[in-house]
Amino acid sequence: TEGMIANLLLHLLEAPHALAAVRAEPALAAAALEESLRLEPAAAVVDRYATADVELGGAAIDRGALVTISLAGANRDPAVFTEPDRFDLGRGDARRHVAFAHGPHVCLGMHLARIEARAGVRALLRRVPGLRLDEERPAAVRGLVFRKPAELVVRVG
Repeated sequence: TEGMIANLLLHLLEAPHALAAVRAEPALAAAALEESLRLEPAAAVVDRYATADVELGGAAIDRGALVTISLAGANRDPAVFTEPDRFDLGRGDARRHVAFAHGPHVCLGMHLARIEARAGVRALLRRVPGLRLDEERPAAVRGLVFRKPAELVVRVG
């Protein structure tokens, strides 16, 4: 959840139009969160084991083989999402992301994580109206498996 919140804040602070929209209409925090999860899931990959021999995309996968799945890659599939590398608060299909995985391995805490992230960001934006990124200390999402900014240096005013 902490990574989700950091990524969402970074996406909003890097997109002034989206930040202004969420400030004006706090209910838009839900759409902003889903787009942030799509663009940069806090857990970028998951490991699974093949339960049967299968061929996928021309590659043979043996039963029992470890398969690493890129949730981040799936969430930026241009066949699914238009302009997949752009943060778009109005993206109607953002919730098609797989940031919490899918099927029998879906994250059981996803609903609580969403509630915590939306509440935290709405409270922060309400309590600190002049919040903005420090231009002299830019933030970037980092990490191979768990992705988030190492720090968010902000200014007020």
